[in-house]
Amino acid sequence: MNQPEDVEVILTYDRRYVFHSSVLARCSTFLASLLTERTAATLSSKARNAGIKLRWMLELTQAPDEDHPAGQLELVVVTHVSGLVINENGRIPTSLFDNYEKVFFAFYNREILISDDDMPSALRQAIELIDIAEYLGSIPVISKPIDVALIKHGQDLWRSIQKMPWGWVHLAMRIKSDLIFIESVIHLAGNWRKISADRNAMENLSENCPESVRLLCQRLHRQLISHGKRLEVALVTLYPGGMNRPSEQVPIKREHYSREILVWMALCFFRHWLGQRLVLGHGSLAPDSGYELYSMLGASGEAYMDKEVMHQFHIEFPMTQKAMNVLENHLLEIKDVVRKTVVAHGILESKCMLDTRRYPVDYLTSVEVRKEDIPWYEKRVQEETIAGLRKEMRPRRKEVGKRNQTAASMQERIYEPDSEEDEDGFDEGFLIEEERAKRARLE
Repeated sequence: MNQPEDVEVILTYDRRYVFHSSVLARCSTFLASLLTERTAATLSSKARNAGIKLRWMLELTQAPDEDHPAGQLELVVVTHVSGLVINENGRIPTSLFDNYEKVFFAFYNREILISDDDMPSALRQAIELIDIAEYLGSIPVISKPIDVALIKHGQDLWRSIQKMPWGWVHLAMRIKSDLIFIESVIHLAGNWRKISADRNAMENLSENCPESVRLLCQRLHRQLISHGKRLEVALVTLYPGGMNRPSEQVPIKREHYSREILVWMALCFFRHWLGQRLVLGHGSLAPDSGYELYSMLGASGEAYMDKEVMHQFHIEFPMTQKAMNVLENHLLEIKDVVRKTVVAHGILESKCMLDTRRYPVDYLTSVEVRKEDIPWYEKRVQEETIAGLRKEMRPRRKEVGKRNQTAASMQERIYEPDSEEDEDGFDEGFLIEEERAKRARLE
């Protein structure tokens, strides 16, 4: 870069940096308003000959507080030397200066590194970086590096979002992170009944996020409930195998149905068990929106209606040991059909980035968040559409030249009459002479 480093930034007495004013003004709206020719120091020829290049000096004059989470930077006299002194009691956090340094160096495309010790520390550091970027008016420059730095944490990040989605959705809104926003909304909508009962979580969500985010989570949660109800209806009306057609001869005689009595008993007992679970509120109306019930149905085997439950059934409906074994085998077959039905409905399919096999959750994560649901996506689409229309409306140079050439030729045809007649027998020269005669009469 040919331009000299003409801005000095003083964070503390021992943290002083020099930058290019053009870079700072391009990346920060706040600094662009400060670094003007009116506020620049005038360098004499003697100063320039002596190698002095500084024309602006910025100093962090105030420590962070509730009103100014990033502190305050002010222009000072170029010859001024000061800087905050770090308080030994920790009232001025030293991490603030490190984060200021990361933001300024990010203007020069240096990678932002966020602590990987633990995600709570990473979240605090990310929030401090965003506070500084918002204060400087450089969110568009800093958002993508912060987003990338957080996503590099992988499963640690996704686990932290799962534990506190209302905090992370706020951060996603600030830096416009698609991935973090979608992940947060999946956990919010999937666990909405429990989260909405948490007063602190709802207060945090209401204070830090627009109403549209809460409405989005409610709408997606209702879609999830409807999805579960459709699965429940499919299960209670299920007739696996050829139970409804034990014979090809219609009408079917009763002896054909009677031969399948144990299959019907197994199906009746399954519906008996499922009906009890739904009536007791373990289905789509449960606090977990049916996650526990659907997980058992999706696992089949001994996950539900095990030997102990079957023993209770055989006490009420005693039969021979052979009949008991046949009935239990039929029930296992029904469970397998049920499992395939649950899989086909996709209610247990996880749409989040969290590895739910390694880090299981106790609610549904099959929430479908589309790009259109992202608050800033609609605005982005509108801007791209307007830009595309403008590009289409903008005439090409060749088209402009062609139109100009056509207009010039038309003028020539008007003021230079052609003696030849056209195909219809009209003499253009006659029309032009008549027009000239009218003008002469008017004069």
